[in-house]
Amino acid sequence: MEALKILLVSDVRNHPVLIHCKRGKHRTGCVVGCFRKMQNWCLSSMFEEYQRYAGAKSRTADLTFIEMFDIINLRQCLYSIIYQYQGASKKRRLMYQGETTQKPPRLTSF
Repeated sequence: MEALKILLVSDVRNHPVLIHCKRGKHRTGCVVGCFRKMQNWCLSSMFEEYQRYAGAKSRTADLTFIEMFDIINLRQCLYSIIYQYQGASKKRRLMYQGETTQKPPRLTSF
């Protein structure tokens, strides 16, 4: 859930995003599969993508996890995120409730 929240609310100026884990197959495949579910991909396409990259290390448990992943909880979390405008530039960005738009004090050298 935390990885998906970061993907979904990250500043688009930081895109593209690299998703990886220690070996780049199981955890990465599950995160990407759940992300594809949020994008309304059909299950067969999600499984095909997972298996293409996991290769011989594909696990049935991962496919089951992706299939059973409840995107409703993630959507509810995203609904709690609010849009706010920053500064005079009026650039919109996603913020969590309670997060402030105040910038940290700027450090200067003497």
